[in-house]
Amino acid sequence: MKKLKKTYYGTEALSKQRIKTEKTILRLKSNNATFEQDIQNMMAKNEQKHIRKIVKLADQVQKNKIRLTRLEARIHQIDAGSLEKESLYQRYRLWFSNIPYRKQKYIWGIVFTVPWMLGMALFFLPSFIKSIWWSFNQVVPTSSGLTITFNGIANYIELFRSYVIDGNNVFSVQLYLFIQNLLIDLPIILIFSILIATFLNKPFKGHKWIKAIFFIPVIYNFTLISDTLSKGFGQYIDASTGADQMFVQQLAGFFMDIGIGNSLMSIVMNAVDRIFMIVNLSGIQILIFIAAIQSIPNQLYEAAKMEGATKYEIFWKITIAMITPLILTAAVFTVVDSFTRAPIYRFLDYAMTQNRYGLAATISVSYFAINVTIIGLVFLAMKGRVFYYDDRK
Repeated sequence: MKKLKKTYYGTEALSKQRIKTEKTILRLKSNNATFEQDIQNMMAKNEQKHIRKIVKLADQVQKNKIRLTRLEARIHQIDAGSLEKESLYQRYRLWFSNIPYRKQKYIWGIVFTVPWMLGMALFFLPSFIKSIWWSFNQVVPTSSGLTITFNGIANYIELFRSYVIDGNNVFSVQLYLFIQNLLIDLPIILIFSILIATFLNKPFKGHKWIKAIFFIPVIYNFTLISDTLSKGFGQYIDASTGADQMFVQQLAGFFMDIGIGNSLMSIVMNAVDRIFMIVNLSGIQILIFIAAIQSIPNQLYEAAKMEGATKYEIFWKITIAMITPLILTAAVFTVVDSFTRAPIYRFLDYAMTQNRYGLAATISVSYFAINVTIIGLVFLAMKGRVFYYDDRK
């Protein structure tokens, strides 16, 4: 591979570089003198509220000293006439390295969200705005195209009051049952995923195979799994677990006899009935929590053990606290994933087959609004409990 030939600044250019570099050195030294004086003044006051500002100024002084070391080395290169010309990429890299770490994260965040924003602006938003407009209209296909007649909120009134398909499936009832099941399944899936991830995080013989087993429903056909569990193999499982189900029913009867509410026991029994579905829906969440647990710094556990913390305290005050951002992520994923199997699609397909595009648009907008509302409620419920750890603060 041919090496690039190095190029150096000429005499006139070196003089300009010296002036520019010396100005930067004087500015940094002046800033450091000001910062150090501020630190001494705040330390003299000995007040608790100034601690964070003192630490921040001390970090800035240290960064300036590192830059001064580089600039002084640059002055020596100028004196020796060996200062290399920097390419555009090298200048950009040097500029970016001088940006604080937190701002670098913001910049990279913007860079990675630009493709998503472009996709939203070009593909999603135009269709979404058109769907909102159609939801307030009666849209009927004709030989000459679509006939659009404004009818206000008539589509929404029909959807939530009287829209029925297959003779007995009411949209509002199906929506209520779906949201009820979602609110029951969401905490169960999260708790189950955290417990399994904690168990699988410890290496033991065959743990990789068990991880793969839990991930199979993610890559395998969910409908095929459901059919398998509901037919021959599922009947065998039902027969083999009949005694266990009888025991669960007896236990539920005991709890109701001692005063535990019927509604609470019905929630528990519904969760037990859907145990296979809960396992099938937990694959991604388990992998998320395994990755989250493995990313927790070991020094936190070591420090907790040295302080005499029990395993129970370590689990709740370190493991759970450190994975709270991923709990929020898994919760949002669970909500979105549940909506992909919502019975709303049947109502949408039925409206499309009847060429009622306005009503179909109403279903789509309602579906989106309910989805965003539930995600917003989950976010608000967990926002104050999410802890972000940054070892480079």
